[in-house]
Amino acid sequence: MSPSIKPAEKLYLCLWMVFCFLVLIYKLGEVPPYHADENFYVESSLRMVESDDYITPVYHDKKRFAKPILYYWMVASSYKVFGVSLASARLPSALFGALSVGLIFMLACRLFDSRVGMFSAFILPSLYLHFQISRWSTTDMALSFFILLALYFFVLLFQTDFKKNVYAYLFYLSMGLGFMVKGPPAIFIPSLTVLGFLIGIRRENWFRELRVVQGVLILAVIILPWFVAMFWMHGEEFKNHIVGNEIKNRLVHSTPFSFYYFGVLFRYQLPWSLFFILAVIKQLGFLDYVREKGSSLFEQIKGVGGNTWKHVKQIFKEGNEPVAICYIWIIVCLALFTLLRVEHSRYMLPSCPAVAILTARLFAEVERSSWGLKVFGFRGAIFTTAIIFLVFSILTVAGILVFNSIPTKMFYLPLIFIVGAVSLIWFARVKSVNKLVFSLGLVLVLVFGSLSGDVLPSASRYPMKNFANHIAHENFSGPIAVYKLGSHRARLGVLTGRTVVKLHSPDELKRFLNTNQRIYLVIKKSDWQRETSSSTMEVLMTDKIGKKTRVKAKEITGLFNRGELRGILNATEEIYLMVNK
Repeated sequence: MSPSIKPAEKLYLCLWMVFCFLVLIYKLGEVPPYHADENFYVESSLRMVESDDYITPVYHDKKRFAKPILYYWMVASSYKVFGVSLASARLPSALFGALSVGLIFMLACRLFDSRVGMFSAFILPSLYLHFQISRWSTTDMALSFFILLALYFFVLLFQTDFKKNVYAYLFYLSMGLGFMVKGPPAIFIPSLTVLGFLIGIRRENWFRELRVVQGVLILAVIILPWFVAMFWMHGEEFKNHIVGNEIKNRLVHSTPFSFYYFGVLFRYQLPWSLFFILAVIKQLGFLDYVREKGSSLFEQIKGVGGNTWKHVKQIFKEGNEPVAICYIWIIVCLALFTLLRVEHSRYMLPSCPAVAILTARLFAEVERSSWGLKVFGFRGAIFTTAIIFLVFSILTVAGILVFNSIPTKMFYLPLIFIVGAVSLIWFARVKSVNKLVFSLGLVLVLVFGSLSGDVLPSASRYPMKNFANHIAHENFSGPIAVYKLGSHRARLGVLTGRTVVKLHSPDELKRFLNTNQRIYLVIKKSDWQRETSSSTMEVLMTDKIGKKTRVKAKEITGLFNRGELRGILNATEEIYLMVNK
């Protein structure tokens, strides 16, 4: 269908995209929360800029073949334009996160109408999974964008009855670019979604209509040059990595089968997943099933099953194609990664647009009718969300009272939660669905921005940040190590973009110190005093990290004392940044 979009809707969409982008880049260089995989792209892209080798990524002084080259180029380009910093490394993801808002609007308009499109645009960035990964320097957000773009071009192709070749070529181009960001998922997810959809609607000439031969050629032109160059430059080393690590090890491993991603689909989409589940229940016919009087339990179960199957078949009937595409899209993501048994929550990111669209469709149906505000579950989801907001506002206030030094901006968070809870209840009461969706989306984006930009960085005490600033100021490129500091190695690596090794034992520490090079060492004061007496090292800077305190069973009641709890939460220990020359 051809979307009819009002000028006012275009204006609101542009303003919302700009707002989302500004929130996504708010204090983008702050560390928490961060992902350890950011090290790969922060450091490898910096090596590219420093060495002028933009063909072979290098991480920890070793060639890194794990991902194709395109995302490294994006980060390196950001470094070139905006300077080397963690914020620059994360900027491409933030940009793709904001662009996805506009793209999902266009797709939802094509699938349904502009109302669903606008609701989808407000829901997508307020999904926690989408928002958070938009602030990580990893390949996932760029991959999700190109998958979304590929499916958008397929929808255009389908709605022109496969007559415009350009949409087919752009479909393959999008998959090719996605492949060069993260590899096979960029092709598997869109192609399996499209194939499942065309089989479901019994489209017989899909192979010819999709221009598969031309598509394979387009993919080859995009993908092969870098892979051929890498094989020519690195030969067996590159081939063994692709065959071993990227194919064999991902298919053959000991990870047990589980339904992990079904949980991810629910908890990382809250509170929108409450409404999404209601949309699924309605789609499967559970809300309109009427039990026959006097029927046995077996007959009831059989009746529910028959009614559900009838509604499932209706998804593939003519006129329901948009719904079918979205459900198949989600099922493909769930099935693909469940069968591969690789458990990373971010792998469900490509399904977020489909979840947002189906949830938006539910709200649009509620707005056009009265059933939604009265049916069991819809009001429950609204008030459950409001209660969650109120609980989090209380917990936030409690946290503020416990900590000694609290930035003023942290007081905004409980206020945002309270405003969100009140607005939800009020708009539900006056039956203003559009304002309910817009206010919920706005509140969640503000909450996530406050958490990522203010609350978590303050609560984490910025361990390693001062050390990283000193190392960056000195433009130091020699060996850096941390001793027994867990995830702080990854954090220091993300902040500096440098190779940081972790030392686990006194013997490893001794070998690291026994060098003629200039080195940096980060170590706890207590570990340094206990395990070495080297006079070749001097303390450049000191900082503090949170101290893990074990609470005995008999001391648990003491945690209700604010002073005792504050003492535990504020417990710190001193760490050193040391240098040998």
